[in-house]
Amino acid sequence: MPSTPPLSRDQRVALAELLQSRLAGLERDRASQLQGLTQAESARQTLLQDADDARQRAGEHEVEGIVSDIDSSEFNDIHDALQRIHGTGYGVCIDCQAFIPFARLKLEPQARRCVACQTLLERTSAP
Repeated sequence: MPSTPPLSRDQRVALAELLQSRLAGLERDRASQLQGLTQAESARQTLLQDADDARQRAGEHEVEGIVSDIDSSEFNDIHDALQRIHGTGYGVCIDCQAFIPFARLKLEPQARRCVACQTLLERTSAP
């Protein structure tokens, strides 16, 4: 195991606050995108608009769908991290079992891998 120490209670509290803040930001973004509508109402409105100019809107919807998928994934990752934050597995790389440095977690508090393992994963899964 590397020499990085496990997270202190104060570090976990600071990271939990950061995760809560990011989760609130994503929820604000989602609410503003829906403009007060439910997801079903927003989808219906989009379908009605599509009838006007389907070709132009197709590209817009593809981009919106990708952004929505990324937001949903980040939302889930943050929510999962909040569930784990005070347990023994939080801050430990799921691949090599090394402690993830606090500096990395401050940048990406939902991280489940150390930089070395994340880099390896990205290199091996790239086309």
